[in-house]
Amino acid sequence: MNMINSKRTAISLTLASILAVVATQALAQTGTGLTQYGTDALINNTFGDDNSAFGYNALFSNTTGSSNTANGAESLYSNTTGFRNTANGAESLYSNTTGNSNTASGGSALYSNTTGGANTASGYRSLYANTTGLYNTATGYRSLQNNTTGDYNTASGYYALSYNSEGNNNSALGNRALQNNTTGSYNAAMGTSSLYSNTTGDYNTASGYNALHLNSEGNDNAAFGNSALYSNTTGTYNTAMGTSSLYSNITGGGNTAFGGGALYSNTTGTNNGAQGSFALYRNTTGSNNLAMGPASGFSNSTGNNNVFLGYNAGAFATGSNQLYISSNAVTPLLYGVFSRTPSANKLGIGTQSVSAAQAIKVWNGAHLTTGGVWTNASSRELKDNIQTLSAEDANAALAALSPVRYVYKNSRDEEYVGFIAEDVPELVATNDHKSLSPMDIVAVLTTVTKDQILRKDAEIAALRDALAKQDERMLQMEMALAELLRQQADEAQVSLAN
Repeated sequence: MNMINSKRTAISLTLASILAVVATQALAQTGTGLTQYGTDALINNTFGDDNSAFGYNALFSNTTGSSNTANGAESLYSNTTGFRNTANGAESLYSNTTGNSNTASGGSALYSNTTGGANTASGYRSLYANTTGLYNTATGYRSLQNNTTGDYNTASGYYALSYNSEGNNNSALGNRALQNNTTGSYNAAMGTSSLYSNTTGDYNTASGYNALHLNSEGNDNAAFGNSALYSNTTGTYNTAMGTSSLYSNITGGGNTAFGGGALYSNTTGTNNGAQGSFALYRNTTGSNNLAMGPASGFSNSTGNNNVFLGYNAGAFATGSNQLYISSNAVTPLLYGVFSRTPSANKLGIGTQSVSAAQAIKVWNGAHLTTGGVWTNASSRELKDNIQTLSAEDANAALAALSPVRYVYKNSRDEEYVGFIAEDVPELVATNDHKSLSPMDIVAVLTTVTKDQILRKDAEIAALRDALAKQDERMLQMEMALAELLRQQADEAQVSLAN
């Protein structure tokens, strides 16, 4: 019984002590709607209303600040006139004095905040160093830990934007995303360690694990995909979409890569465009190249001003100022050489072999010289069913050809002479009767001319034979006449002798 009485006495004394503390605090407080629990919680409140403090020294310095909630030892400790703040965790919002509308959840979250407002921190030491920064949101262990005056930053993830101090308008989502950013602004990082090394770079966007990982001062870059633009440090205006696209880029600028491994090896090359997995894969310092198609321009390293279009187009090309349109690595549909000098431009159709004297070369041997002369392909290797064109067919075709004078409907300022494709004989007509081959006409004229030459040669031979016979008859006549004259002379001499 005595033991029970002793316990009752102890409880009564404890309650009395608590009531005494509460009474003492109540005497110092004139604010309304106050709730406090803990030693010296809200101890200095004078006219602040609607405050709640739970924990040792919670809202210790508050005087006229209102609508604050502090839960945790020394949470909102220094707050004096700040209002609408919420602190959950030991020393959360510890240094806040006049900052308003802040929310801190986690040990030492928003610890150093003094006048900064509308910040939200969730996680141990999140936004720890923030003093006057506004409208920041940090979720995760040490996220935005070192932010001091930076505004409008959002960090979600372990160490996200941890070292940001004065950078503004950054968004980091993922563990260590934008971890080392200090003053860089307007950056967006989504993915673990994305934009990890960024310090002062602005206007960068990274989405994917390790995207833009080493970027420090580069601006206006966009990387989407695992390790996209991983090695970029100061390169600007690059866009990479695809795993490891532009992976090795360091200072190169103005590059665009779409596809896994596109422009993978590029380091300092600028203004390159690659679309397709492994397009321009080995390019390092080459600039102003365009590759569209998987593995297009794959081997180009230092070449400049190239265009590769199609799967494996120009996969083994290493030069500059070249065009490849192809669906394989061996034989291009079109091959070209670019030049500011008109006569140095080259075009190959189904071939990469275009000589210095040729402007256009076709795989079958047809070509246009730099002097403007077109030569048709005419090798026996390309032909079949070879037959001699008869003189009768050629003469008939020539007789059926009707040369005309005309102008083209889309070019009426110059007159031409020639033939109408629909009107020519079948021998020289194309299947659709819409075009003509000059060599067909040449073949007809050649056959007719040869026939006429043969005919003339025969006539000349006949005339020569006739002349020879006439010459022989005249010789015989001359000999007969000479014999007659000799006989007459002999007879005259006999007569004179008698």
